[in-house]
Order: sequence, then structure tokens, then C-alpha cells
Amino acid sequence: MLLKFPKDQDGQQILKAGNMHFAMLKQRGMASKRTIFLKENVMIFVLSGHKLLHFDRHTAKVEAGSLLLMKRGFYVMSDFVEGGPNFKSLLIYFSDEQLRRFLHKFNYTTPAKTTAGDHLTLPINPLLEAFREQYLAYFSQEPSNLAALLSVKLYEVFLLLLATPQQASVLAFMQQIVYAQPSDIAFVVKQHLFQPLTLPEMARLSGRSLASFKRDFQQQYQMAPRRWINEQRLAFAQTLLQSTQKQVAEIAQECGFESPSHFIRIFKQVYGITPNSERAKKAII
Repeated sequence: MLLKFPKDQDGQQILKAGNMHFAMLKQRGMASKRTIFLKENVMIFVLSGHKLLHFDRHTAKVEAGSLLLMKRGFYVMSDFVEGGPNFKSLLIYFSDEQLRRFLHKFNYTTPAKTTAGDHLTLPINPLLEAFREQYLAYFSQEPSNLAALLSVKLYEVFLLLLATPQQASVLAFMQQIVYAQPSDIAFVVKQHLFQPLTLPEMARLSGRSLASFKRDFQQQYQMAPRRWINEQRLAFAQTLLQSTQKQVAEIAQECGFESPSHFIRIFKQVYGITPNSERAKKAII
């Protein structure tokens, strides 16, 4: 199951204004590997326990007292506690546009002299620790001007990060988010075809607006993206129905449909029969 963040989540404390998520105070017991999709960039203050990021060739460990910066995208991670309280972390979300405005406002537009990856881990210094503790207070006392206040706090933490000895790495990370060239459409679609992503989410992964994504997709595939993606997913689903004994719900998930009911409805629209009828037809033949 793919988990998407930010989102409203039972059992977790959320700071939001309208539909805009600012932060989440997360607490949980030990978790096995989970695939998550970050719809926004995030900074994570690890308060207790440690977090593991799993990559193809290595695993990165982020311990309590550290700060993890992550750009939007897919990650496989685990949360751990060793003989103590639950894993606890503070997540602060920030968009590409918020970061772009910050870099221009404070004139951090000169290219950094180092490269950056999709994530960055930093130690917490006293100033960042003080920021973290003040920010945590907003979960128990929400002022009436919360949205304006937290927008200012976001600039504050960016400035604090750029005042650390890791300034070059932080700036490279920020600039990579803001100034990265759009990704190749075919690569993005191939990588995420069977993930339950919306078109706006796929567009953001490619570094494009939704309108630009639709236009570039149409030029490359001579078909609207939603139609082409559904055709590919349904063809794969049909193969699974005919060649495996997997449940319809399992096939729907494996093919990237948001729910079994949505999958069944789309399948019937295209093929004229339900997935179970398709399987029965194959059995008769």
C-alpha cells in the first residue's frame, strides 16, 4: 500500500490552514518497510528513535537529534525505537514555490559549488533546537494567525539552515529543487505507471505544471495522458486476470488504481464486462 503525505492522518497531530498542510507531529511504534510518496518537500526533526531510508544499494540512518531534508518523490523507509518510547518526529512541509520565493527574496540565486541528492541529513545545533521547541508549541496553542505565522517560521528555519557549517550542501539541495530541469516525460511515466498517482502528482514529479505535462505528454504519445495511462494499466490488469489467481482488489492495487471499485468501473467501461466476468470467460475458453 502506498502512503501519501501530507494528508490528514488519524492519531497524528496536524497543523493546517484550509487545505494547506504546514506540519505534522508524528508518533508511532516500530514500523516495517513502507513505500511513501511525498507530495511536498519536507524537513523532519527526529525527536526519538531513528528512521531508516532504504535505497537499492545502501540504507541511511537518521537518529534523534538530526534533521532530514527530503524532496518530493518516492521513498522506502522504516521507523524504529530501541527499548524506549515510540518513534516521534516533527515534519514541516514546504513547496517548490515557497522555496523559490525564499531564494529570490534573500538573494541565494548564485549556483552552489556542490551537488545535491534527493535527501540531506544534518545535525541539530542549539539554534535549530530552539526553533524546533518553539514550533512544537503551536500544536498545543494555535494562534488565530497561524498560516501567516508559520509562513514566516518557514523562512526562519531556511535561514538557520543556511547559517550552519553545512551551508553549501543545504543551498545545493534547495537550488536543485527550484532550478532542476523538467524530467523526461517517458522516464517519469515508465517509473510510476503502476503507482496510484493522480495526473497533478505525476506532473509535479516531472517538474511541470499540470497544463505543461498534458501538453508535452500529448506531443510525445499523441494521446491524452489519462487515457493512455488507463489503457496501459487495464491491459496489464487483463493479463493478470487471465494468468493468475490474484484477487480483483489485489490486481487493482498492483496496476495503480486508487480503489477496487474504480478499477471495476473503468474496466467495464473499456471491455464491456467486469474483471470477474473476464476471468470466468477465460476459464470457459
